[in-house]
Amino acid sequence: MAAGPRSVALAVLVGAQAAAAPARAQAVPYVVALPASIRSVGLSGAGVALVGDAGGLFSNPASLATISHIALEGDYRTGPGNADFLTGALGWRLAQFDLGIGGRYFDFGGTPAQYIAGAPLGSKTREVLGVGSLVYRFGLIAMGISGKYVRRSVDSLHVRGFSGDAGLAVAFFDIMALAVGVQNLGGNWQESPMVLPRLTRLGFTMNYVDPQESFRLLTTLEVQWPEDAGTRWVIGGEAGVVIEGIGIIARAGYGGDAVGLPNANWSFGGSMALGAIKLDYAYRHRDLLDERAHHLGFRMTL
Repeated sequence: MAAGPRSVALAVLVGAQAAAAPARAQAVPYVVALPASIRSVGLSGAGVALVGDAGGLFSNPASLATISHIALEGDYRTGPGNADFLTGALGWRLAQFDLGIGGRYFDFGGTPAQYIAGAPLGSKTREVLGVGSLVYRFGLIAMGISGKYVRRSVDSLHVRGFSGDAGLAVAFFDIMALAVGVQNLGGNWQESPMVLPRLTRLGFTMNYVDPQESFRLLTTLEVQWPEDAGTRWVIGGEAGVVIEGIGIIARAGYGGDAVGLPNANWSFGGSMALGAIKLDYAYRHRDLLDERAHHLGFRMTL
């Protein structure tokens, strides 16, 4: 007996993200696997020790700890077939605490089969991610937790996932930061075919000049331990000039291969600083959809 439309849609809900993706990652949502921010994309996925940006909550909730008052971030990228990806994050400091909220939305466009194997032509296929974070800071040490909700939909059918993240950061003012984060603790807490694999990360970021002055020079080193995949090392750097709040910062990153995970080795990007606002760009020659990717976005800190 031929499979009906509902059976086909259910199969798509847990189908592969891309033909090149390994079988282990077939049900991993794209909105979960993407790097935390455009800045992180430009550093080849490093981000656990990047503190003070709202988008950091997607990789390490404790990264919100150095926000002075409010931080806001938004990202955008397109894909073939009118596919669109949007992300936004907000961080807010309240005395010893930081609160964060973030969301991601990926519309697979008119040809979802390019991303999910077996997707019916013309089906409305999309993914949604929502994250809420709470951070407590005492002295130089910050601890944070996040809860996340994920949903993949094909027309009116849905598959869902719930999980949580935890992170620790030791930030020495604006000079250096050491951080560890664990994403998707315990995997998917709901009985569901959606896979939310654990990812453990350890990173160190160093500013070689005072970032409050005119010059910028930063490096970050990160080790990633994906569940059921090989260890991945990432190194990245930023350099630029910002005078009275106006300037340009360039960045680049290199990440090693991890067995079982599709990753680009090199990535590039930069930011234009306009006072409290930074306009971000990043490029990878191969992303999780196994295609070239251009990312645009902004960050604002007050």
